[in-house]
Amino acid sequence: MAKVYYSLPQVSTMHIYFYIGTTAEFIKLAPIIKELKKRKINFKLITTGQNKIKFKDLEDYTGQLKVHIALKEKGDKSSIGNFFMWGIKTLFVSLTSLHNEFKNLNKTNSYFIIHGDTISALIGAIVAKRYGLKLVHIESGLRSFDFIEPFPEEICRFIIIHLADILCSPTDWAMNNLQKFKSEKITTHENTLLEPCLWALNKVGKINFKNKFGKYYIVIMHRQEHVYFQKEWTRNTLDLLINNASKNLNCIFIMHSLTSRFLETERLDTNEDAKKRLLLLPTLPYVDFMNLMSNAEFIATDGCTNQEEAYYMGLPMLSLRNKWERIEGIGENVVISKGNKRIITNFLKNYKKYTKDKIKINKSPSKIIVDYLLK
Repeated sequence: MAKVYYSLPQVSTMHIYFYIGTTAEFIKLAPIIKELKKRKINFKLITTGQNKIKFKDLEDYTGQLKVHIALKEKGDKSSIGNFFMWGIKTLFVSLTSLHNEFKNLNKTNSYFIIHGDTISALIGAIVAKRYGLKLVHIESGLRSFDFIEPFPEEICRFIIIHLADILCSPTDWAMNNLQKFKSEKITTHENTLLEPCLWALNKVGKINFKNKFGKYYIVIMHRQEHVYFQKEWTRNTLDLLINNASKNLNCIFIMHSLTSRFLETERLDTNEDAKKRLLLLPTLPYVDFMNLMSNAEFIATDGCTNQEEAYYMGLPMLSLRNKWERIEGIGENVVISKGNKRIITNFLKNYKKYTKDKIKINKSPSKIIVDYLLK
């Protein structure tokens, strides 16, 4: 855990907690954290240990932060069994070790903020309900309506939206998915990700990726349902993509931990010419990765956060999935591949027509959320 510190004098009777498990969650919660600091409102960070969160990557954006409670990090060995056991242990430890933190709080003015659809978010929702805290769900209402894809995220979202007291949806479409729930609901018009994304794009990257790699596209395949449960589909989709891409483009394949383990056991049927243009790159700090994306010809990914980032920068994107739980860019710069050869090859031949204008901030999603909590 990065040793970063920040504290503020108590200026409010509110108690605000962020329960965070992954770097992706932190990036999307960062603008809310920044807005609270701007208004000198106290908050506490609780990390679950699902991933090692890279607070340093956004330190220029949020300033230094203090992790008030850090639960034990999940081990590096990744498997369904290990992940399940970590989840059970983290739930038990959270329910027991946080008792003293929450027992004397004014529950009507105490907010427990979780984000999205991770197992950490689900555990956080259970903890909040156990201790009677007001549960705030950021990025609420996104649904694929299929519990198998994305897995287990769709299951997590389904449970969380039934437990949350305040549902913050990023789009009108997401808000419409929440209409039957009696919880308080607000729309932020855009995802909170928009704010750190545009900030990162405005920073000068340390590396000139075009000079380093020439013309290139990016590939990301790292979702659990793909690398664990749909290995043949994943292998065939990657083969179709990499073998049929233009010979004038290099391929930057991002090596998430699950991706690396997948490639250790599954050999891609990549032709010799494509192999010469294939470069395996480790995950990058956020600003560097935004720089990498912004200079790419297109991105082919199974990541939902990448879809939003591509939409914000108008970058053509091939979705390496069958279903999606968000609408950003669909029918504009985003094409869902469904593993279909015709769709994939057509995108590769015509990807330039999916280039769109960059998105601008009309309203600050984080300001809308903080204004609502302070109302």
